Amino acid sequence: MLIRTQQWLIAAASTLAVVAISWAWTESSAGFRLELERSQLAKQIWEVGTARLRLHTSTFLDTASIEAQIGWRESHAELTRLLETRLFKGAPGAAILAGLHQHHAVLPDVFDTLVEYRTAKSVNWILDPDAQAHQRELTRRIVTLTQHIAEGSSTLMDLSQERLEALQRRQERLMLGLIFALALAIGLNFAIVRHQILKPARRLEQGARAIEAGHYDHRIGLHRANELGTLAREFDHMAESLSTTMAALRQQGAQLALANRELESFSYSVSHDLRAPLRGIEGWTEALLEDCGERLDATGHEYLDRVRGECARMNLLIADLLQLARVTRDELHQEWIDLPALAGQVATRALEACRGRDIHFDIEPDIGAWGDRRLLEIALTNLVDNACKFSAREPQARVVLGRCMAENPATRLREEAFFVRDNGAGFDMAHARRLFGAFQRMHSEKEFPGTGIGLAIVHRIVLRHGGHIWAEAERGRGACFYFTLPPAPGPAPAVVRCAGAHG
Repeated sequence: MLIRTQQWLIAAASTLAVVAISWAWTESSAGFRLELERSQLAKQIWEVGTARLRLHTSTFLDTASIEAQIGWRESHAELTRLLETRLFKGAPGAAILAGLHQHHAVLPDVFDTLVEYRTAKSVNWILDPDAQAHQRELTRRIVTLTQHIAEGSSTLMDLSQERLEALQRRQERLMLGLIFALALAIGLNFAIVRHQILKPARRLEQGARAIEAGHYDHRIGLHRANELGTLAREFDHMAESLSTTMAALRQQGAQLALANRELESFSYSVSHDLRAPLRGIEGWTEALLEDCGERLDATGHEYLDRVRGECARMNLLIADLLQLARVTRDELHQEWIDLPALAGQVATRALEACRGRDIHFDIEPDIGAWGDRRLLEIALTNLVDNACKFSAREPQARVVLGRCMAENPATRLREEAFFVRDNGAGFDMAHARRLFGAFQRMHSEKEFPGTGIGLAIVHRIVLRHGGHIWAEAERGRGACFYFTLPPAPGPAPAVVRCAGAHG
């Protein structure tokens, strides 16, 4: 059964129990108040029907005054009002109250007779024995009737007291029942929390720790038809999927390690085995030029120059491929870098390589970056070399390196990015998607020579740092390359201000 179903059942049962007990308590309280009223009424009947009637009778016998008669009749009228109550209707004391009515009904006649004889002038109460006997008889009847009323009212008080005690015991039982119901509900909730929630939760926690420790074959094995049972089964399913995924990752890791070894072997072959024939070709062309140069015509010299140029291009291509392989597999050594200083060194080398050209470098000062110094130097070198190359047709080339807020096309968010901008040939943004692929070129070899690998190297370096790179350009108006780097784990130190290099 689901835990929430158990909770609903316990809550419903507890609510019903509380409602039932509360209803019984309310009913018992109403009965208790009713019995208190009956008891007070019985006490009043006793006081009026016994004590006060007897007192007024005694006073009348002593004084035969009108005040005593009025007092007696007022007491009797009050007794009449008390006996007309409906509090005892349907109660065990109803029959007793009916008997009190009978005694009460006789009292006025007896008292009236007593008054008549007592106030008659023809009767001498002091000297006439018969009159005295008659007076005693009437008095005895009044006493007897009031005694019956006293006994009846006392019986009513006793019945009410017994009923009050019974109701009190019932209320005590109801209170105990309520306490028991609440204790039972609390106990059941505690048992459910302990056995249905806490214990399974501990098993889930242990399972999570086992998975965290790398024991992907660990299973919860909790077979229960509730929410935590479903969660445990999903956990086991997740662990099964994770185990399969980790096995696949281990296999892929082994394959990747093999691929890396093969790549290293290929790099070695490229570095030694492929360059050796190129060196041989270059050597033989030089020997042919030296030994047979005089016998070659212009066409032959042109062919030899082309062979030597293709050898140089091949060497450059091999160097770029080796560099692409190295930046892919080399370990990162990240640190705080004074980017303007690093860019200034790159710009100085670019100016030396482009002697005779008017190139102006504008490098924003006070820019710190967190990354691998060697790899970022390679990236900046490729970006700056490209900027110089593609602005070769400009009378005054301008290369700007700085930092700004730019919208990242990958995330559609504005981020802090570094940029390298030139005023060169630019390119058509319709082909920007293939910009960072190896051997992808936006211009022909005749226009701007190159291997088409430089931007692929930059892209690989930025990705290895966890950043993004993108470009904005317009044909004939230059290009701007943006790249982001992840934030540093700590505060940046003070960077050295750099005004940049100018040529």
